[in-house]
Amino acid sequence: MLGALLGLLLPVNAPWWLILVGCFIMIVVGKKLFGGLGAYPVHPTALAGAMLIVSWPSRFDYTAALAGFNLDFKMIEPIRLVKTLGSTAEESYSLMDMFLGHQIAGAGNAMVLYLLIGGLFLLAARQISWHIPVGFLAGVALTSLALHAYNPSLFATAQFQLLAGSTILAAFFLVPDHTTSPVNLLPMFLSGLIGGMILVLIRSFSHHYDGVIFTVLLVNICNPLLDRIAPKPIVKREVVQDA
Repeated sequence: MLGALLGLLLPVNAPWWLILVGCFIMIVVGKKLFGGLGAYPVHPTALAGAMLIVSWPSRFDYTAALAGFNLDFKMIEPIRLVKTLGSTAEESYSLMDMFLGHQIAGAGNAMVLYLLIGGLFLLAARQISWHIPVGFLAGVALTSLALHAYNPSLFATAQFQLLAGSTILAAFFLVPDHTTSPVNLLPMFLSGLIGGMILVLIRSFSHHYDGVIFTVLLVNICNPLLDRIAPKPIVKREVVQDA
């Protein structure tokens, strides 16, 4: 599963050595050094992706990776174009095309429809709880609405933010990881909500076009604090009467 997630984040022209380095960081550094499954503090795939992006940023230029292809949709990342031209760049993309995966991104992290089907399957199979995905998508939508209302010409709309980049991948596959996510229901929802807010803020105010990887790492760091919000135990006291 971790390897598949890393593959979704990589560009289509990723060289073999980049994949090898990413797998080493993910398995050895991110997972095994902390004791394996159930012990690592942050998502191993997010850790590997972050280290690769910081070390070789030019290798994660998804637009340049598809420069030799001739596709029937806009040949530039939607988030990159919006970050450059403002919200007017949304007119270059059809929301339905973005939903069907007709946008520039990694090997599969923008295939919204198929990722959504996979995420719903995980929910139906009870492999993840709905609290984190719903909270994450709500955080993205609410933050986008607030920023767009503040400056409609600069910040993208909520529907664009939900369909662009790795939003769905993070909501259903990265943030709800069992080892790095909270165990209580309210902290789960808050973890997703905070993650969605952080994602939009990174996209809007940093030099990163997507920022999903860094969002996941930041949320993972917050989760131990969120899990301190625990339900109070209900103690039933029995009154003993003298005979």
